[in-house]
Amino acid sequence: MGGTALSVLSPRTAGQVEPILVEELIAAGMTRYEPDPRLWYSAAGLPYGYDIQPPGAEIEPEELRLVERASGTTMRCDIVLHIFVSDVGGRPALARIAREMARRVDGWVFVEFRSPPAADLLRRLGDAGRCVRVGDAVCLDAAAMGAWAGHPGFHVVG
Repeated sequence: MGGTALSVLSPRTAGQVEPILVEELIAAGMTRYEPDPRLWYSAAGLPYGYDIQPPGAEIEPEELRLVERASGTTMRCDIVLHIFVSDVGGRPALARIAREMARRVDGWVFVEFRSPPAADLLRRLGDAGRCVRVGDAVCLDAAAMGAWAGHPGFHVVG
C-alpha cells in the first residue's frame, strides 16, 4: 500500500494534542475504525491515520533546532498524519488537517518538495505566515500552510 504523510511539530505534549487531533478528524468528516483508534476513513473510503511521536523520530536534529529557534520554543511531539493510499484526491484533506492542527497546537508543518522550492514560492509562503527553510524542505506555520495548500503548485511528497 502506498501513501503520504505530513508531520506537525508541536510544543505541546502528546496527551494535549491527541484530543484536538480527534476533533479535527471528526470535523473533516472522518469515521474512526474501532479496532484501531488511530485509523480513520473519509466519506469516500480513503484510509487516514496518525502517530504521535517524539519530535526527533523522523526530523533531523539540525532541522528541529532551526524550527525551535524560529518558534522560540521546544517542540515536544511530532504528529504524523498519514493517508495510506497514493490517491492525490485525498491529499488536500491531509493538508487541511495539518493546517488546522498547526493552528490549534502552535505547530509547524514539515513540508517536503519534489525539487528545491523556488525563491518566489518561499517569499509567498513567508508573506502569508512563517516559513523556515530546512534544507530542501520547509516548516510552515498554519497561515503559511494555508497558503501552500491553496497554491496552484501544491503537492505532498509521498
